[in-house]
Amino acid sequence: MKNFLDYLQDNNKTFKESSFNSIDSLILAYLSYFHFPNTLTRLKDLDISKTTKVEKNREFIKRVITSNRYKDIESCFYVEDTNDLIEKQFSAVTFLLPNNTMYISFRGTDSTLTGWKEDFNMAFMLPVPAQKEALNYVEKVTKLIPRKFYIGGHSKGGNLAVYAGCNLSNNLSTRIIKIYSHDGPGFIKEFLTTSNYQNIKDKIEKIVPSSSIIGMLLYTNENYKIIKSSARGILEHDPFSWLVEDNNFIILKDLSDGTIYTNKVINDFLSSLSKKEREIFIDSLFTVLKSTGLTTLDEISKNFISKLPNILIAIYKLDDVNKKYILKTIKSLIKSCLTNLSLLMPLD
Repeated sequence: MKNFLDYLQDNNKTFKESSFNSIDSLILAYLSYFHFPNTLTRLKDLDISKTTKVEKNREFIKRVITSNRYKDIESCFYVEDTNDLIEKQFSAVTFLLPNNTMYISFRGTDSTLTGWKEDFNMAFMLPVPAQKEALNYVEKVTKLIPRKFYIGGHSKGGNLAVYAGCNLSNNLSTRIIKIYSHDGPGFIKEFLTTSNYQNIKDKIEKIVPSSSIIGMLLYTNENYKIIKSSARGILEHDPFSWLVEDNNFIILKDLSDGTIYTNKVINDFLSSLSKKEREIFIDSLFTVLKSTGLTTLDEISKNFISKLPNILIAIYKLDDVNKKYILKTIKSLIKSCLTNLSLLMPLD
């Protein structure tokens, strides 16, 4: 079974010989997870020794910078900004393609609590700081470089791409070729009814694996492609698991039953809570997580047992109002799980 690493190895045609496609978008979206020089740099000139210690990522970068299709792409306007105070995690980079177009790539969520808190805030807040930053970034880059362009990202990066694309002024949005959301979460329902979204949604291509969880969070109205993954459950969010054949993703007809169930549970659960209730619950949850003194979910996961006393004390210290909302939230989630259980039952 082949993935985008095989695509990098097999497809050495230039963009003049073979037009830009969804796999190209995923590759450029995934590149946003790496650090880039602040100066204009061809991909073939990147120093692979400074990219990552993760073997599959090193192999990914190696194939990108040696690919006839990608090596002459230039990176520019790299930015990275995490602000704990306003709960913002944002990073972006622009790629100048040899066919006189460009791709604006937004990074998805990293492992920091700040990054994940901002994601959770999307359940009650629009725009979150990274969405504002994404719009400002696209406006700045497109005014400086008068090319037609793609916008894209993986995970939260896909959400940022859609938000930015929908809110550009008309004279800039007409230059958008396509907006790619690779398993990016949706939005609160009100956003989908705005004229900004309705006017641009036909340019959005959303791609989700069959057991998508992240990409089916909140609400989405645009048509989405369902693709095959070699993983299961939440692990399908990893782009390395997305399968390709003949330079295309392998397309499936339907989401898995488990995904339909999970999506319905979460959306019904959120609908049962007011925005204020969602905010209080999320703030309380992250207050508890921050009590560990750790700054990333990876650290919390590895040290959960040793930090359990801190967590229990933090829960105990929550005021009565917060405890009340947490209890109500848990009850609403359980109710939604039970109400939608029939979606997992086989029909006779």
